Amino acid sequence: METRTSNHRAALMTVKESVSTDIQTRKEQVLCEPRQKLRIFYQFLYNNNTRQQTEARDDLHCPWCTLNCSKLYSLLKHLKLSHSRFIFNYVPHPKGARIDVSINECYDGSYVGNPQDIHSQPGFAFSRNGPVKRTAVTHILVCRPKRTKPSLSEFLESEDGELEQQRTYVSGHNRLYFHSDSCMPLRPQEMEEDSEDERDPEWLREKTATQLDEFTDVNEGEKEVMKLWNLHVMKYGFIADNQMNQAIMLFAENTGAHIIRRNLCRNFLLHLVSMHDFNLVSTATIDRAMARLRQIQEELPDTEEQQQDHTVVSAGSYNGNA
Repeated sequence: METRTSNHRAALMTVKESVSTDIQTRKEQVLCEPRQKLRIFYQFLYNNNTRQQTEARDDLHCPWCTLNCSKLYSLLKHLKLSHSRFIFNYVPHPKGARIDVSINECYDGSYVGNPQDIHSQPGFAFSRNGPVKRTAVTHILVCRPKRTKPSLSEFLESEDGELEQQRTYVSGHNRLYFHSDSCMPLRPQEMEEDSEDERDPEWLREKTATQLDEFTDVNEGEKEVMKLWNLHVMKYGFIADNQMNQAIMLFAENTGAHIIRRNLCRNFLLHLVSMHDFNLVSTATIDRAMARLRQIQEELPDTEEQQQDHTVVSAGSYNGNA
């Protein structure tokens, strides 16, 4: 019994040694054998499918971004998903593979990156002055079916009538938008504000004030009243003649204290008279505006000089003569 057991053990040890020796020999042969390189031929199709063969490549690096894809399937997948400006069709080749490259006519050029960086220029990230508000990014969750086994047949040229639409599935959500008045790119922190409501942006207020300063046939008081009036009209969007009576009363309410402190009551009255000459306001509106101005003057903690009071009272005599 003991002899049989020992013989059996010796036979098992001999088989194990032979198997391990055979595996080691195969590994050494594989390491010693040179790996056959896969040649990739790129051909561009243009001008009614005129073919032009480019230089062949012996590696699996992407010709555009030099990414090492390691496998032919990975290379084709990368080309199709990352370089959507072109259409790639795989064609088997005796020496490796051929990839036909053509222009994607359905490519719309829309931005498909991060919406937060859509307006950024080179070096923008290093020139920001503090934190900025970012746009809300919505990620679409898709229930994916069971993954199919990778196959090079999905990159073969499609038959007529079964052409795949080579276009982005979602378009328009990541586009760059512009302000309607200034044509400047809309920044992420301005996404929630409608540019149509921007009646008086800062640059327009500054330009208006600069243009009025260039006049030489009016005094400084008239310039200041006109600046206040133009900014008031831009802010509230008064555009019609029948809105002027309301605009005058609102102007007196909002800027009355500033007009009194700057001793501009007489200039304001002359402005109202000029508008009356063009039939934009009535004498009743002038009377109410100057009465409101005098009321504001009385409510101010530090009343102004008597010249202000005289100017307000003079409005009554103008309306009486009118």
